[in-house]
Amino acid sequence: MLNVLAYAAAAMAGEYELGWVFWVVMTIGAGATLTLIFMSARGALVGKRLVDAAAASQRNLLQEMLVPIIEVLGAITVTTAIQERKELKKQMTHVVITAARLVGPAASRVCFLELEGAAGSRVLKCRPGMWIGRQETPQTKFEEGTQRGDRLLGHMDSRRPLFVADLTSEAPALQPDSNTYKTFIAAAVAPSINHEAYGILAIDAMAPGDLQEGDKKIIEVLGQLLGSALAM
Repeated sequence: MLNVLAYAAAAMAGEYELGWVFWVVMTIGAGATLTLIFMSARGALVGKRLVDAAAASQRNLLQEMLVPIIEVLGAITVTTAIQERKELKKQMTHVVITAARLVGPAASRVCFLELEGAAGSRVLKCRPGMWIGRQETPQTKFEEGTQRGDRLLGHMDSRRPLFVADLTSEAPALQPDSNTYKTFIAAAVAPSINHEAYGILAIDAMAPGDLQEGDKKIIEVLGQLLGSALAM
C-alpha cells in the first residue's frame, strides 16, 4: 500500500495521468489509512490486539512523517512562481530528510547524497545542511569507478533500494571510511525508473539491528516522493 503514495507523487510530477488513486490519497484522512500503510511496510501483524496497542503511536508518527510532505507537494504543484517553486523544493528536501530520520533510532543519521558529474565520473555526496541526526558530518564521497561508489550508483540506476544489515560482514573495500555506523539503507531519489535520478536518500545507524528490512520500503518511497518534488 505504500506504493500508492509513491504513485500519487509520481503523478504530480507528470509521470502518470492523474486518476482516482491520486485524489483518494490527497483527500483521505492521514490517520488510520497511513497507519495501515506504515504497519504493512514494516511487515507488522495487523491483528486486533496489535492494532489496539500500536495504532495511536503509529498514527502520530505517520502524521509527523507524511502530512508535511503531502502539504509541500501540494504547494509545489499549484505555484506558478519559479523562485517560490525553487524554495519549496529546498523545503521538501528538508522535510523528507526529517521524515526519514523518524524511521531509525535516536543515534541514526539521514543524508541526501546528491548526484554530480557526467557518466563515467559521477559522484554522490552530501552537501552541507542536507543531513540530520547523529552529530557527525557526512564526509564520504561515493565515486564512480570505486567498489563502494559503483555499488551505490548501480542501485540508484536500477531503482533498487539497498539494505546492509551489518557492515562488519562486508568486504574491506565496502567498509565505510569511519567507524561511526554499522548498518545503512540507501534508496534512489527519483520519481520512477523512467525519470532521471537526483541522488540517494540514505539512513545509517551505529549498530546492526538498529534498522530493519521493513524500513527499506519506507526509505524507498520517501526517495520517490523527494524525486517527484524535484522533478516538478
